[in-house]
Amino acid sequence: MKKILLLLLILATFVVSCGNGNKSSNGNTEVQNNEKNSKQIDDSFGVEIYGETLEEAHKNFKTTLIEGQSEFEPDGKLAAPPKNSGVELVKYPTKIGEMEGYITPKNDGKKYPVIMYLNGGFGGTMEIWGKEAPKDNYQRADAFKRDEFVLFVPSARAENNNPGKFEMFYGEIEDLEEARKYVASLPYVDPNRIYLVGHSTGGTKAVLLSEYSKGFRAVFAMGAATELMSLEKYDYAGMNPPFDRTNPREIAVRSSLRYMRSITAPTFHFEGKDDSQPVYRVMQKVADKYQIPFKSYEITGGNHFNIIYPLTTMIAQKILADTGAKTNIQFSDGDLDVISKGIVK
Repeated sequence: MKKILLLLLILATFVVSCGNGNKSSNGNTEVQNNEKNSKQIDDSFGVEIYGETLEEAHKNFKTTLIEGQSEFEPDGKLAAPPKNSGVELVKYPTKIGEMEGYITPKNDGKKYPVIMYLNGGFGGTMEIWGKEAPKDNYQRADAFKRDEFVLFVPSARAENNNPGKFEMFYGEIEDLEEARKYVASLPYVDPNRIYLVGHSTGGTKAVLLSEYSKGFRAVFAMGAATELMSLEKYDYAGMNPPFDRTNPREIAVRSSLRYMRSITAPTFHFEGKDDSQPVYRVMQKVADKYQIPFKSYEITGGNHFNIIYPLTTMIAQKILADTGAKTNIQFSDGDLDVISKGIVK
């Protein structure tokens, strides 16, 4: 996988025009059910929050890609895992062809919870075997390589050796929903306990998937870019967008802030306080107004990378304990303090 691209320098420009969350006096109050379920656009937060679901948006809008505009390059075919690594290379079906991924299969007749993990960067999926990642930049999903879980790390269109064209957070979301359906169909998987975790660009995809899909039990995103309006003028983490950025609709359908009302599964977003952005507070205000199961947290003493180790360690513990009919996962102030104290610099 190509070197992970840092999002933080340009995240600040994403939020210039969405930082005013007090435009409406009722921006933080509960709303009646008829307003909560309305398809009307809410512009009381300084940016349009849509009533249509992200799935409906995908059905009603076709992206226009500009040939040669993006510098995207795939990482190439995924390597075969070493023997006895406990990892298999698999392919899952989509409407445009088969996509690659890694999985840790089981063969004891039991059904296991799944961690579907989306790594950062552009170009493809990381390898999930070998030496443990450094704890100040713990990007290889090591916390989830446990006997109690199935770990599934899929790639999407144009990544690695996959068919399709790079769309930057649009068609890839449709592919990853097919990845969820694929893993849910496996005989050793509990389809009611599929959890989604993503970091950086993977976190961006995770929040969008929490809006597009209804199949995840809970979603955990780290350092997501949730409002991409700056792509009208700028690049994204050094990558020019492949779509027609003169069309504001192209940007809106890739911005999870706009479709927060689509979220139904508990969705948690985390960022180190050193790199947190005002847009995350806007998202929390939207969630509070519409009673959306979304929580955004700042980790004291953390940045975009060093929160991964203590946070994913705690997420793994939360998932292990989440065995009821419905998810009971929450993060207390005490939990956040434990995460903060666990940061390695």
